[in-house]
Amino acid sequence: MLRPFQHRAGHYCFLILIAVPLFFFKLGSPSLWDVDEGHNAETAREMLVSGNWIVPTFNFRLRTDKPALLYWLQIVSYQMFGVNEFSARLPSAVASVLAVLVTYELGRRMFQASTGALAGVILASTVLFCAAAHFANPDAILLAFSTLSFWFFWRSFAAGTSSWFVPAGICTGFAVLAKGPVGVVLPLVVSGLFLLWNRQLSRLWQRGLIWGILAFSLTVVPWYAWVSAETKFVFLQEFLYTHNTGRFTAPMEGHGGPVFYYLICLIVGFAPWSAFLVPVCWAGMGKKTQQDADFPNVHAYRFLWCWVFTYLAFFSVSGTKLPNYILPIYPALAILTARFLDRWRRQTVVIPGWLMNYCLVCLALVGIAFSTGLALAGGMWDMLSLGGRKLPGLGQWAIIGAVPLLGALAGWWSARHRQPVSLIASSSIAAALFIGSLGVWGSGAVAAYKAAKPLADALKAHQSQQEIRIGCYHYYQPSLVFYCRQEVIRLQNEEELREFLQYPMPIYLFVPAKEWMNWQTTVPGSFHVLDRHYDLYQGEDILIVANY
Repeated sequence: MLRPFQHRAGHYCFLILIAVPLFFFKLGSPSLWDVDEGHNAETAREMLVSGNWIVPTFNFRLRTDKPALLYWLQIVSYQMFGVNEFSARLPSAVASVLAVLVTYELGRRMFQASTGALAGVILASTVLFCAAAHFANPDAILLAFSTLSFWFFWRSFAAGTSSWFVPAGICTGFAVLAKGPVGVVLPLVVSGLFLLWNRQLSRLWQRGLIWGILAFSLTVVPWYAWVSAETKFVFLQEFLYTHNTGRFTAPMEGHGGPVFYYLICLIVGFAPWSAFLVPVCWAGMGKKTQQDADFPNVHAYRFLWCWVFTYLAFFSVSGTKLPNYILPIYPALAILTARFLDRWRRQTVVIPGWLMNYCLVCLALVGIAFSTGLALAGGMWDMLSLGGRKLPGLGQWAIIGAVPLLGALAGWWSARHRQPVSLIASSSIAAALFIGSLGVWGSGAVAAYKAAKPLADALKAHQSQQEIRIGCYHYYQPSLVFYCRQEVIRLQNEEELREFLQYPMPIYLFVPAKEWMNWQTTVPGSFHVLDRHYDLYQGEDILIVANY
């Protein structure tokens, strides 16, 4: 599969040719996904309009959830390509391409070029990583800088030098500007555990550590100090205690889960390559074999497993659990998976034939499960109510699930005829086509059932005056603020709703259809329904009502 690209430049071209279509094609087509994309895209827009790049605001109020790096990148993107979905997601797509290339370099330095190149392909064609590349949040940026810091560490460790402190300090500084303390705490734990395992912890206590701390501080402190001064420490207090300590100690916003939550997330998020995780773990924890002349680098395996288990353990005991929290371990898993497949191709690691057949069955099950899920969501069968949320027409995209199924069949034929290169190639092609189809057509089909953008467009089409008020009652999505381009008032109770409807100026109200049926005859005045649209999140029709 990789023979036409036998040098670093060729591998870069190969990986870019795979990653760019996967990450950029129709990047801006789906409307914003709530809640995170709506919050982040609008926060950056408000910072751009106000000219204040220091204090993040959402709906024209202080937002303390995340640091500012994503917003800065989105602002630059807005300035280049306009305020739209593509611009909001562009930083994530670019960061994902960077992460693929850094993963290649790390796999190449740890093992060999073929391992690195295959690791890049695997990373780019996993469900959750590709989703992060299409999503306007800080996860892809955090992953890219964390992986880059690990690459600097490994390069220095392998060379026996201490040159990693400053560049890793800068990278972890940007990671902290992207998402917070996890950007530096977890990489430090990974590196410390690895050095402790190898009885080389003393390599941390060198003069370079001071320079690394200084580089980290110069990267992080200016903005955190400035935003603290501007907000009288409100931002820092809420960010650290509510959105970091609070999320760790207790479930926030209903995002909890059992201790094995992330094992399930890995099976789904690392798909379709999660089909190979059982032999990957078996081979990755094994010992040197006589046939494997290039397997003496046990340190590489130790480092990768320290990387994986640190993040898994930390977030498994965390109160708040979301699938994207463990995204930074995907490069390590991609390298481990690529290393196993590369060794199996060269027959320096031998597994029972039934185990590879098991992997191919799991790959086929990925496609079957996906097709079944889309068929159920599209209402083709009534076996699952989905809480009343059925998306007619979605079932036609169940055909996408045939891609990993065909890849598994091609892999089975290759294994039977003892053609390991063909098996790896067919799995890679199937993964890329599956993820690409899912990103291009699948997300677009689901996006058609979101109400915020079409209703906001209807508002703009009917708006005749500049001074208006916009409110929502029993329906709210952050992307409403982005698409309306002004404050959206959240009406909390009937008294606030009645007062809003009687306001002596043009008003527009977003409200569920059933709710409005109970209200329209009890409120004096003339009101008109401008448009209605089914909403995926709410599971019902949403109206936009005007008082003229």
